Amino acid sequence: MIYDLLIVGSGSAGVAAALEASQQGAQVAVIESNVLGGTCVNVGCVPSKALLWEAEALHQAGHHPFAGIHTQALGVDLGALQGAHRDLIEGLRRAKYQEVLEAAGVPWIKGRARFIDEATLDVEGEILKAEHYILAPGAAPAIPQIPGLAESRPWTYVEALAIPSIPRRLVVLGGGAVGLELAQAYARLGARVSVLEAASRLLLAEDPELTELLREILEAEGLEIRTGIQVERVEPGEEIRVVTNQGSWEAEAILVATGRLPRTAGLGLEAAGVERGPRGELRVDPSLRTSNPRIFAAGDAAGLPQYVYVAAASGRVAARNALGAQELLDLRGVPRVTFTTPSLASVGLREEEARRSDPNIRVARLSLHEVPRAITQREERGLFKLVVDQEGVVLGLSILAPGAGEALQEAILAVKYGLNYRDLIETFHPYLTLAEGIRLVAQALDTDVKRLSCCA
Repeated sequence: MIYDLLIVGSGSAGVAAALEASQQGAQVAVIESNVLGGTCVNVGCVPSKALLWEAEALHQAGHHPFAGIHTQALGVDLGALQGAHRDLIEGLRRAKYQEVLEAAGVPWIKGRARFIDEATLDVEGEILKAEHYILAPGAAPAIPQIPGLAESRPWTYVEALAIPSIPRRLVVLGGGAVGLELAQAYARLGARVSVLEAASRLLLAEDPELTELLREILEAEGLEIRTGIQVERVEPGEEIRVVTNQGSWEAEAILVATGRLPRTAGLGLEAAGVERGPRGELRVDPSLRTSNPRIFAAGDAAGLPQYVYVAAASGRVAARNALGAQELLDLRGVPRVTFTTPSLASVGLREEEARRSDPNIRVARLSLHEVPRAITQREERGLFKLVVDQEGVVLGLSILAPGAGEALQEAILAVKYGLNYRDLIETFHPYLTLAEGIRLVAQALDTDVKRLSCCA
């Protein structure tokens, strides 16, 4: 049997591709060597956000801002927490991956796939052929080559999200989204946490003004955050010692959050004539076709922004193109969210990026002190920042606030479709929602919002 399409990988990219191909009547199958679902549902988005919200519930029980309300944080039942995570992951894996593939009539072939020539796969000794292929193997944690690190048995997000223990002292290597999210979660669960970042600031993809404010908030909560750190070596032992250019730190556990690398080894890419880039990513053209015209790639392994929603979109485009379409992946308006509390959400250009191409851009800032929802909720730590061009077209928006990601969607549409900031002002925004801050920051380009009444 020759399939119309064989897909390697069952994460969001692979399953989205399979569903798209099935809807078009193609004979398609998914090949997976591990469990269904890829990173997001098993060891990424789902368990990480569950852990963050669990830790926040514990924190709020002892630190909420409301006068006259008395609550108490009684601690953590680690076994119950681990069991809840297993049930959550297994339920979503079954409902959102296994059952949807079954309903679409897409078979799942269990095994490790390897090309043996430009048009043939070997899956654990079974030879499979297809008219076209999509590679969506995802990415895995990157472990830096630091003397002694491997011997110290470091955690990555995979181990950290299994919640093996709550260490008394935890060192986190990396101040990106994963590092900060897990650092705050473990700190709220009872660990003393130190975040060590090699760069001069946190979250390099985000606006420095907001990342500095986030750093201040996290430090006020008790996290130690150090930037400009170069780890020289790690000394294993019952107490692990991390030696750096700025001193040393002792810890019971080390969490490595220094990025992810494409999982492309062992696929027989040389036999298939598929080229890779310097980080092992699959080289693709704008249609997601690799250097082998029969083979497409999607998701984290294709060198795309590593977000589950980008992976799914790329899987759909790759499937349509493999079946004869000629589409390009549209990456306008890709949002970014760091799910700390407060969270940092953004879309489009940062101020510094926009100024490099146009020194005459306009920028507005709005403190949460001016947002009625934040005032009423007693949570005024944060900032909105809007960037527009000389004609007022929205170039980018960043929000630092509790639930910032929930308020960002309007700005995503504005960036993708080239809306003017006056469109934001003239759009109705429900009172006492965080999204109202988008209207207010747009008004701040022309008006002192401190002189506006509610909803004015």
